[in-house]
Amino acid sequence: MWTTLGNPESRAAAAAETAQRTYLRGTIYDRNGKPISYSESVNGKRKYNGGRAFSTVTGYFSRIYGTMGIEKAFNTELVSSKCKGDTKKGHNITLTLDWDLQNAAYSAISDIAQGAAVVLDARSGEILALASTPTFKPESLEDDWSDLCTVDGLFLPNAYKSTFAPGSDFKILSACAVIDNGVSGQRVDDQGSYTFKNGQTITNYDSRAFGEIDLDDAIEYSSNVYFITKALEMGGKKLEASLRKFLLGESIDLDFTTLSSNLDFENYQDEVVGSIAFGQGKTEVTPLYMAMAAQAIGNNGVMLKPYMVRSMTNGDGTEVSSGQTQELATVTSKDTANRVTNAMTIAAKHYGFDYIEPEGWEVAAKTGTAQTGSNTNAWIVSFAPSENPRYVVVVMAAHQNHDGIYYKDSVDSLYEALSDYDRARGDS
Repeated sequence: MWTTLGNPESRAAAAAETAQRTYLRGTIYDRNGKPISYSESVNGKRKYNGGRAFSTVTGYFSRIYGTMGIEKAFNTELVSSKCKGDTKKGHNITLTLDWDLQNAAYSAISDIAQGAAVVLDARSGEILALASTPTFKPESLEDDWSDLCTVDGLFLPNAYKSTFAPGSDFKILSACAVIDNGVSGQRVDDQGSYTFKNGQTITNYDSRAFGEIDLDDAIEYSSNVYFITKALEMGGKKLEASLRKFLLGESIDLDFTTLSSNLDFENYQDEVVGSIAFGQGKTEVTPLYMAMAAQAIGNNGVMLKPYMVRSMTNGDGTEVSSGQTQELATVTSKDTANRVTNAMTIAAKHYGFDYIEPEGWEVAAKTGTAQTGSNTNAWIVSFAPSENPRYVVVVMAAHQNHDGIYYKDSVDSLYEALSDYDRARGDS
């Protein structure tokens, strides 16, 4: 006879199944107390206010198809709580997401078939927006289920569950390695291409040649040749050690998910080492991870742990937990982080980023265009203001035929939304 007694996960699932038949499922709110998902009756059909913008984060609860997203990660808490009286209510969860910013993030990528937009509070690690496409209407999930199951990657949200080749935005991590390993001093003669010993030739974008360049130039013009040259100068093992400080290749447990990434130097062949240095090779990351890496560089080399749950209250309304700012890793020195930030600020001006008005914030940014067969992954990784950053913004479009700068308007729209958000809070 099969039982759940020996399996903790099965026991927890059985307990949750029992609880949802007796407890009113808790409400999920945005950071300002606006309900995103809620229930009106015990074991009743879930109600959704967030629509497509929120569905890839908050997910769904279905008596037929189970759970996804926040609804899954906190299923036990949502259907259990210490309550007085006859009415049994699960925990309510307030997220760090802001309603307007989340909708702005979704709008910024809504025309991209496979996209992601991330907004972090650079000072706290709070996730202010986390949007993905493709997405779905949670209110009609059960009716649309058969069609939804045919959509590739729908239930592996691109912002935090699926991984992608980063392309040249990865050069901000490699730049830290170049500085930290003492090979940034000598300029590189960039003639537009680099040929490895095995005969493989790598070119810059459009085969452009930049002549004698330093690190700032290499970030501004996105020179593959520079970063290949410097990677081979320091050696694959030193490059790898520097990149591992960014927690690349590790599973990073967050409060609502686990982030994955891949970093594989194989046997340190020159062509592998060189390709990794400019964001290709066997390197894959999530957009949320790249936001973390950018935040660390903007934060003097200290990576914060992103979090999604701002607070949780029990059925009686008593707060039982709250999100806290946590330092995750020191990825580089303050001096190195500041040098890379300066290079990213120069690059942002080259891309045409203006001061964000009326605050007058200066943007630091790096674009990326990763070749993936006949298509590209296009990226912009940024933060602002470049001195003492408040916000990190990342936009990614996978399997496109555009380069990263094509999505500058999407990033601009998010900074405009952040300007409104900042003024509404009266932040200083």
